[in-house]
Amino acid sequence: MLAHARLNRAIIHVLLYVLLSATTLVALFPVIYIFLASFKSNQELLAGGVGLLPRQFTLANYVNAWKAANFSRYTFNSLFFTGTVTAVTVLFSTMMGYCFQRKSFPGKRFMLGTFYFSMFVAGAVTIYPVFMLVVQAELHRTLLGLILATLGGSSILTTLLVIGYLKGIPKELDESAIIDGCGVFGVYARILLPVITPVVGVVTLITFQGTWNSYMLPLALTLTSPDNRPLSVGVTSLAYVSGPQGGMQWDLLIAGSCMSIIPIAVVYLWANRFFISGITAGALKG
Repeated sequence: MLAHARLNRAIIHVLLYVLLSATTLVALFPVIYIFLASFKSNQELLAGGVGLLPRQFTLANYVNAWKAANFSRYTFNSLFFTGTVTAVTVLFSTMMGYCFQRKSFPGKRFMLGTFYFSMFVAGAVTIYPVFMLVVQAELHRTLLGLILATLGGSSILTTLLVIGYLKGIPKELDESAIIDGCGVFGVYARILLPVITPVVGVVTLITFQGTWNSYMLPLALTLTSPDNRPLSVGVTSLAYVSGPQGGMQWDLLIAGSCMSIIPIAVVYLWANRFFISGITAGALKG
């Protein structure tokens, strides 16, 4: 009887591993296909077919894409733009989450209500008014305008995540720190910030990924200033690079897209442990 139960468990485990492996393969196949396609020539891509491996590997696509799309400039813009937005969002989100969850002040419920309501407003709806505000402030030709426009809506979801995480941390920690002489900022910086490291990792990853991949707002604000384009917008210019026969250079576009993925992949690998622990801790506390 015992041997039969063990056999059943072993069969279930094998089936689960097979199912998970198949699901992982299906999810990764497009990424693997695009990565391998970046080493194919444009003629081979245009010819189509289902071949996964290129007939002849070539690194020229990456070299040509880097030169054709001004990647050095666009990469700097993306790193500066995304890094600034992420750092400021993490700071604002943790501060606002601390104030909303730990303090009482006039208008608190109304402010929280606007946060929840704004989550149901599609981002495309706000592009035009945000664009007009930036233009009227004469910041539409600068990276500062793009950063300020993005910061306007980047702290809503992340602040709510911090509020939810702080609900699982006892207020006695704050009271003990206040008795020891800590002020409001001292409690935030010395007591709570080290404790909420997992959710800070989640906020960092979500903000970096969303900002790095944002397209519509950066496109609208950099139409007249190509030198300020981030990589997500600049890489699309490869679609309009004409080849020797006047066709689109899909090889350059695919190689450029692969290069643009590298920074977000690095950040994910760094923040993954914080992301998993933050989600797990939040689920347990919820």
